[in-house]
Amino acid sequence: MAVKIPVVQDDDDRFHQREDKIDQALKSKRLGSVLGWGDSLGEASPSGLRRVAYTRVDLDVVDVGAARTELQATLVAIGVPAGTEIHYGIEGVSLADIYAPPDWRLEQPVVRQPKRPGGRAR
Repeated sequence: MAVKIPVVQDDDDRFHQREDKIDQALKSKRLGSVLGWGDSLGEASPSGLRRVAYTRVDLDVVDVGAARTELQATLVAIGVPAGTEIHYGIEGVSLADIYAPPDWRLEQPVVRQPKRPGGRAR
């Protein structure tokens, strides 16, 4: 599983406390833990600069359904922005729960973008 948190201007998480809170929430319920995290760049601006678009948090969980429920509550409690996604798979299908305050849009199909020349996804 993974959580994809959009980076919003003026919402600074320089010390990546969200990842610690997610890890604590999963561990406290014995549902899993955070494996790691990293920032991903968005599309290039007209000037050619690419800003950080989101933070991805990779997870190791023992029960996808229970972890989804816990993550939905935890992510809202820590104040993630709209558009935050919880990525997971069910029977080989890639899905995401997407935060659209005040609710979550559940089990949305994840469409993979084609790769650019050089092997990178768009």
